[in-house]
Amino acid sequence: MKKIFIITGVMIFSALTAYTAEVIYSNVFINKFIHCLPAAKSYTLTDENGVNTDVKMGLHGWKNGACRYSEIRVTGDETVTYNCNFSRDQISELSSAMKNDPTGEGVAEQTFERFKKIPEVCTQPE
Repeated sequence: MKKIFIITGVMIFSALTAYTAEVIYSNVFINKFIHCLPAAKSYTLTDENGVNTDVKMGLHGWKNGACRYSEIRVTGDETVTYNCNFSRDQISELSSAMKNDPTGEGVAEQTFERFKKIPEVCTQPE
């Protein structure tokens, strides 16, 4: 009986540890994002084929009424950079998506991708 409790406890601890390791958007980062306070965050994504993408996000404060955000994604030899200027409404929409999707695998990723496609919001320097 004692072994069952120990095994169950280890399984629960392992599951909780695995879950927290997958959180990309912590409450601290979301709060800094909401207020556009300088911050940096790095993490690695692994796709279904085992290919890693290193991601670096940066918040650079307000300038001319827009929150400056940067993102660098490195996959193998390919580097993709985004420089974005989010409005207060876009910050609100993105932070809400981050709260609802702290792992960044659903609505948060979709919302970021949608804004990255708007040339007036995000650019990709060459």
